Amino acid sequence: MFKRLYIENIAIIEKLEIEFEEGLTIFTGETGAGKSIIIDSMLLLMGMKANKEIIRTGANKASVSAIIEIENNSQLEKIVKYGINVDEKTLYIHREISLNGKNICRINNSYVSLQLLRDIMKDFIEIHGQFENKLLNEKKEQLKLLDRYCYQQLEPLLGEYTFLYNEYVTKQKELNELLLNETEKERKLDLINYQINEIDYVDPKIGEDIILEQKKDMIINATKIKSNIHKVINELDKGEGYNRSIIEKINLCLRYISDLTKFSNNFSNYYDRLNNILADLEDIRDLIYKDIDKLDVDENDINYIIERLDKINKIKKKYGNSIEDILNYKNSLLKERDSIEGSNSKINLLKTEIINLKTQLEDLAIQISKIRKESATIFINKVIENLKQLEMPDSKFDIKFEKKELSINGVDDIEFLISANVGQELKPLSKIASGGELSRIILSIKAIIAEKDDICLMVFDEIDSGISGVTGLKLSLLLKGISKNRQVLSVTHLPQVAAAADNHFYVYKEVVDNNTFSKVKKLTDNESVYEIARMYAGNNISEYSIKQAIELKKFYMNNKN
Repeated sequence: MFKRLYIENIAIIEKLEIEFEEGLTIFTGETGAGKSIIIDSMLLLMGMKANKEIIRTGANKASVSAIIEIENNSQLEKIVKYGINVDEKTLYIHREISLNGKNICRINNSYVSLQLLRDIMKDFIEIHGQFENKLLNEKKEQLKLLDRYCYQQLEPLLGEYTFLYNEYVTKQKELNELLLNETEKERKLDLINYQINEIDYVDPKIGEDIILEQKKDMIINATKIKSNIHKVINELDKGEGYNRSIIEKINLCLRYISDLTKFSNNFSNYYDRLNNILADLEDIRDLIYKDIDKLDVDENDINYIIERLDKINKIKKKYGNSIEDILNYKNSLLKERDSIEGSNSKINLLKTEIINLKTQLEDLAIQISKIRKESATIFINKVIENLKQLEMPDSKFDIKFEKKELSINGVDDIEFLISANVGQELKPLSKIASGGELSRIILSIKAIIAEKDDICLMVFDEIDSGISGVTGLKLSLLLKGISKNRQVLSVTHLPQVAAAADNHFYVYKEVVDNNTFSKVKKLTDNESVYEIARMYAGNNISEYSIKQAIELKKFYMNNKN
């Protein structure tokens, strides 16, 4: 149940609070008084896109809030699934629009997205205004209306169908991408094979480039290295002229000290230490001799090293800064090649899965279509019955079914057909020229759907446009009938509709200090009579118009059932 609406700084509304009750609530007032602003504020609460131009002049932000009591367990479960805490089955909805572009939405003090606000509020409020007439001319919107009528039977099937259809679309898209990329796949496979072959041809080994660079440096500097090594050898082993080498000198020292070891352990220690030094020096000498042999490289070896390094450096420029990087890149190429070459089996698997999904979807679509067609027969008869009550006794109404390709809604392409007068053929609803006829048709349909769904508040913004007299009376009775099971709010200019109100609000403007303010007043029974009389007679209210208003109110009192 919709309990309270609070509006602040929207258009000419500064602050406005409206408490709602059960039954039929009617808003009346002069054109431009602010009735449409109240409806627009409710649309904002439902997640309609907002323009900062709606913010009252002089204000930095505008807001609209509402309190709603949840009466349906399925609605409560849905909200809880979204992670919103619900205390005592009450929703506190708030939306705020600022001049700086900020758009804040809260439900029970939890910040929510605009889309989530829409998803939740569509289960509680439905607003029909002039903007919706165009929507109802679209086939997909007409299908939604029919589905709402038979939703209880459709719900389990539609849930399964939607899940499978989304999976079907995902796999179809994946398959199409694979098939469309066949040429690209071949081109990429050629490139991958070329790069792998280029790396394999060089066949680099980790650390090889470092060793080759060292060899290259040694070869380039071989003369200098040999010269210095020979000097070291001469110092270690050969000596020059009459000078003894280091090794010869140490050997001589060892002979001298060996004769002294019998006199003191200190000389023995010196002997051992010199002997160890001699062993190290001899080992170094032997290693240096080997290094000299390595420096004897022929021209073929030099050419091989240079060519090998050139090959390695070329693939480094293409595939990585190091041989390790190159080999890692090669491994990634091998994996990508396996993936591409394995795509054929993936294509076949996807084709099989898609065929199976399509079969399941077609079976479900047939069941869904059957329910729609069975429900459509009852739906059509109810619409015709309502149209007769609304002074369209010769109307014909039908729903045309055509089969289409599988879609998110099944295989049914439907269209509402109407003939308003004798001798006229059935035509699409979109071809109806009369606004009054269209309003009655829409109300007839909404009244039927209201029997089935759990919307707590249905709002009709000037649904009586183009209607007057007896038809207005019949229309108000239909609104009254809808309001027995849910709250109904209607903005009207018809006294016949206003007289049906269980709760009557008057919307008016006040000018204070050169500023315009929209106000709302809940009318007493006597005030309501006076307002209805004004709607009959304008500003020239007479005893006759007041009497008409009283009689009209009595009519509804006597037709409560």
